[in-house]
Amino acid sequence: MRTYGSGRNMNFGFGRLMTPAIKWLLIANFAVYFLQAFAFEPMVRWFAFIPRDAVPGLQVWRFVTYMFLHVGFSHIAFNMFGLWMFGTQVERLWGSRTFLIYYFVCGLGGAAVYGVFNLVGMNAFSPMMGASGAVYGLLLAFGLSFPEAIVLAGMIFPMKAKYFVALYGVIELLSIRSGDAVAHVAHLGGMLAGFIFLRSTIPALGGATNLGGLWRRFQTKRRMRVVRPQDHRGKSESPGGNGKNPDQAEIDRILEKISRQGLQSLSEQEQGILRRAGRK
Repeated sequence: MRTYGSGRNMNFGFGRLMTPAIKWLLIANFAVYFLQAFAFEPMVRWFAFIPRDAVPGLQVWRFVTYMFLHVGFSHIAFNMFGLWMFGTQVERLWGSRTFLIYYFVCGLGGAAVYGVFNLVGMNAFSPMMGASGAVYGLLLAFGLSFPEAIVLAGMIFPMKAKYFVALYGVIELLSIRSGDAVAHVAHLGGMLAGFIFLRSTIPALGGATNLGGLWRRFQTKRRMRVVRPQDHRGKSESPGGNGKNPDQAEIDRILEKISRQGLQSLSEQEQGILRRAGRK
């Protein structure tokens, strides 16, 4: 999977986009992977997600530790590529703290849904490993944050991110009964947990149903906390003044642009407007 944008909307230069949380997640995952080369069986036995051990056995650490275990280099390479490719843009938009909370919520959700579906039966004793649940949650967040970004599905077919997310969701849903060794239900669980998390952080938006519009409204509302006129203790903002009190409509336009295209899409003039507004 590769992602591209048009004009200045997206920039996927590797060095520039090695954000802090992504960097440490990559280091942690590859470090654990190399440890597995020396102690694979014990690490799987104690740290993979096994529903029967994690829930009735109260080995709750498995809900987190399974995300750092992988089966083979292609498994970790695919997951870490997805983490870097989609996660860097999301972290830049949200900040490292919110990004990490979201990442682990999606991973926990993937394990929880897998456990619910497999707690009874033979799969209750089957270990699950990998960061795929969390990565699929990031894919959902990327699609909502950058719906118009162009993604190359299968490295060949270009499509908008919002359609790419929907396509992968449908594929995972149809693959649940495929009988392969992939935990498709955990992938869907990660996306479901991510969706619930995003909805729970959007207060009082009046039942909007368009997910792209919902997410943009949430981002605008969140950033408006530092620039609302009522936050200035009654001080009015005069449009067309000396530039230190920009018109609220202009701020709204800039915030909407950030929500659609990311911070990197702003011109120097637009960045200056936001800085001045934030100091007031």
